[in-house]
Amino acid sequence: MSKTFGLFLLKGGLRVENTNMDGHQRVPTDTSFKINRTDLFPYVYLSRRVAKIAGYELRSYLVYRRSITRPAYDYLNPAARYVDQYLYDRGNPALRPQFTENYEVNISVEDRPLFAIGQNNTRDIFTNVVYQDPTNRSLAYRTYDNLGTNKETYFRVLAGIPPIKRYFFVVGAQYNHNQYSGIYENKPLNFSRGSWSFFTYHSLKIDPRSTLTLNGFIRTRGQLQFYELSNFGGLNLSLNRKFMQDKLMVTLTANDVFFTNFYEFTLQQGSVSATGLRRNDTRRFGLTVRYNFGIRKKEERVNMFNIEPQN
Repeated sequence: MSKTFGLFLLKGGLRVENTNMDGHQRVPTDTSFKINRTDLFPYVYLSRRVAKIAGYELRSYLVYRRSITRPAYDYLNPAARYVDQYLYDRGNPALRPQFTENYEVNISVEDRPLFAIGQNNTRDIFTNVVYQDPTNRSLAYRTYDNLGTNKETYFRVLAGIPPIKRYFFVVGAQYNHNQYSGIYENKPLNFSRGSWSFFTYHSLKIDPRSTLTLNGFIRTRGQLQFYELSNFGGLNLSLNRKFMQDKLMVTLTANDVFFTNFYEFTLQQGSVSATGLRRNDTRRFGLTVRYNFGIRKKEERVNMFNIEPQN
């Protein structure tokens, strides 16, 4: 439903979802389960036009919405999956979904916020946890559990110039502050941490047939559930060149150019204390060749502000 009041637009809706999960596994153990649940998800916002710049309309929004994050089958399946002689994974069939209520004020262009401040209130948080095996104290197992509530307050800002002439760019920053409150190993668990993310996208049209693009991100004092992460980031490059009346396109790519998209982590969680390094194979160089035989797809308008920080 929507209604206009002078310069303001009020819009709202309600989504009803029924979830049915019927899991069957007999080997190595019987881990069958059934879930049947109905949930309501309201959404409402109040909007007003602010200005129009370079053909793009800027609007301000006051938003409320409710969302759900459902546990996947692996999160529920209690069968053991061994990682090594000291650690194994198992699901939690009693795991409940988590619900989030979001409140946000933003100024957006093409439904992408240039400036936003808001808060996510989440209950029944399920997260990856590590417990000691009750029968063998030298073993630990990873599972998922509902630990309590989380209040995330965030601030995000984007800036850039529109795609005029040969060059345009977008730069942005986001700050997140999380406050956990719950119970872990039958003891109160409180966790508070803030982190920054910086990201950017650049495009340079070298000539009518060649384009150079660059995008990258940096995350400081990162957080992954209860893991505290070191600073990390990545830089990606791409060079496109058209040939043969623009039918042939050759693309050179370089991902994670400086091999910086990895992090060290520490975990202080109840009786478990751990440190480590996680390094993925993200440094890649590639060559792509595409030829257009004349069958064109419907062109879509590119959103210059569709830039998100990477994890």
